[in-house]
Amino acid sequence: MRTLVLDNDWGKWKFGDTDAVMTFTPKTDDKTPSYDNNVLTFKIAQANGLNSGDYIASAPGHVASNSQDVELDTSDLAQLEPDTYAVELWITNSVTKKTQVYPSDSYCFFTIDQNTMGVTDISNISKKTLQAVYADLLQKVNAFKQGVAGKDGSTPKLVAGTVTGLPSGAQPTFLLTPLSTDPNTYRIDLGLPAGPKGDKGDSIKGNKGDPGNDGVTPHIDQATGDWFVGSLDTMVKAQGPDGKVPDMSQFVKVSALNDQLTAINTAIKSRVTSDQLQAVADANSQTLSKLNSLINSLSSASASASPSTPASDSASSSASASVSAPTAPHKLMDRR
Repeated sequence: MRTLVLDNDWGKWKFGDTDAVMTFTPKTDDKTPSYDNNVLTFKIAQANGLNSGDYIASAPGHVASNSQDVELDTSDLAQLEPDTYAVELWITNSVTKKTQVYPSDSYCFFTIDQNTMGVTDISNISKKTLQAVYADLLQKVNAFKQGVAGKDGSTPKLVAGTVTGLPSGAQPTFLLTPLSTDPNTYRIDLGLPAGPKGDKGDSIKGNKGDPGNDGVTPHIDQATGDWFVGSLDTMVKAQGPDGKVPDMSQFVKVSALNDQLTAINTAIKSRVTSDQLQAVADANSQTLSKLNSLINSLSSASASASPSTPASDSASSSASASVSAPTAPHKLMDRR
């Protein structure tokens, strides 16, 4: 919740006092809001009724030296007459254009009291009062003299603010707000109502036009090779320039490629296949098997013919006759 508290030291001040400062303390959930890149503006309205149209003035807010409070100079409210006023603090982010309004509930109030010079009912003016006014006026006239020319004031700067679209028939709005970073620069915010909706226009279809004449078909001029439109030479060639003759040395001739393919095919056909190697291995295995059978037969015959042969000789003969058949080669994988 947003709250706004006015320091009671200057909750009341006299009309015409332009050297006073009202100090306000805004809080959001008991925390001081950020003032960086924000525009601080006090919105002021009559305190009686607070109905629509009671808004009467705006004034810039200034961040106090404690970086927490916001000050309102009475010099910015010199146009207000003695009365009690309701005030709100609007904090607008200059980037997002979003506005925080303090307080969230009700309003903050201050009072401008009448001063001794505020005579409004001429029927009740006493003789003594008239004499005092005359004496004061005479004193001022006698003391009047031409003063020194003052310095030129600063030309205010105007920057574009927001433009809000309003419904048709609404009253346009105009808000001039001084920037807190530069009181001499004012932001203009406009509310512009939409114009009344116009009547629907008549839909009129024109008559169908006459068919156009046939156009001229472009042709190629045989003499120049240019495109012509009628008798107009467009200077655009219908055929591009001849291309460069390619360097055939950079390419492989068909005959040479055929020769290389023939040599490769011949080499493929003449290579030994795994089936051929397997056939040789099988033949060798059969030959070894026959040799072993023959050796075994010879060993048996020799043993039966010589029974008195010493055991050592018999063992030697048996050993020499026993020939191990070589291990059959593994079947080779066909890697064709």
